[in-house]
Amino acid sequence: MNRRTERIGKLIQHEIGRVLLGKLADPRIDTARTSITRVEVAEDLILAKVYVSIIGTEADQQRCIKALARASGRIRAIVRDNITLRHTPVLEFVIDHQFKKTLETLDVIRQAMDEIHEKESTNDTN
Repeated sequence: MNRRTERIGKLIQHEIGRVLLGKLADPRIDTARTSITRVEVAEDLILAKVYVSIIGTEADQQRCIKALARASGRIRAIVRDNITLRHTPVLEFVIDHQFKKTLETLDVIRQAMDEIHEKESTNDTN
């Protein structure tokens, strides 16, 4: 991605976040558990992959992604109205597995640090 597509991706990410918070009334999309982690825009601006992090079960995640896919036309229209672009990309919503892996890695690091601190404290008392 070049600077232009990165900038457009961040604009789209911000706008979709605003849409999720205030302009969608689908009960399958829990705005408290759903966040847009990043948007990757193709060089030709035809397609934008919208990566979504959804806290919940696999079924909840699939239900939310399907609801977002169904609402993608409406979301795209709102983005088009609020961001001036020659062509507004088609939005493709996907679950962000990278975000989940990052959280798991951070949890493993936290556990390792807790073990190190525990060993240090037992060595200090001896």
